[in-house]
Amino acid sequence: MAYPVTAVLQDPAAAADHLLRHADVFGVAQATGHTTALGAARLELTLLPLPAFATDGYPVEQIRLVILPPGERVHAYPRTGSSRPFKHRNPQLRDLCLQYNRDDPALRWLPEDGLEPLVTLVHRHLIFEEAWRRSREWPCEDAPHGDDRQAPHRIVTTAMRKELGRWSRT
Repeated sequence: MAYPVTAVLQDPAAAADHLLRHADVFGVAQATGHTTALGAARLELTLLPLPAFATDGYPVEQIRLVILPPGERVHAYPRTGSSRPFKHRNPQLRDLCLQYNRDDPALRWLPEDGLEPLVTLVHRHLIFEEAWRRSREWPCEDAPHGDDRQAPHRIVTTAMRKELGRWSRT
């Protein structure tokens, strides 16, 4: 069972300790947790690249993860390599654009998924950003940006349609 987001909000330091000692999440090398003045949970994480990517020179990433009460809004801020370009970063807040809000819930992180899937999503996103910097191609189907329509994003690849079926929440 995943570590609940409500528990992260109640005790971010215990959540950080959980990531380091008990979670089944690859690459969390350091983690600290604090409560902000507004009651948000702030986790400072050091994430190691997967071994094959480390061999290729992918960087160790420093990330600040902020979970706002009641736990539905999350912001992930890269703390290393501030001059690096990012393809999926929100321009105003400078946080990572982790998911497309009109995607099917099966393709998005939801608070009930818990902390470990959130950290995995952030880690994967940082790896994808590095892959994009190297190749100028996003390594999976890419959600649209600047799209103000209210319709759901249409899945175009067979691989993503399979994932949608695999992870369906209904």
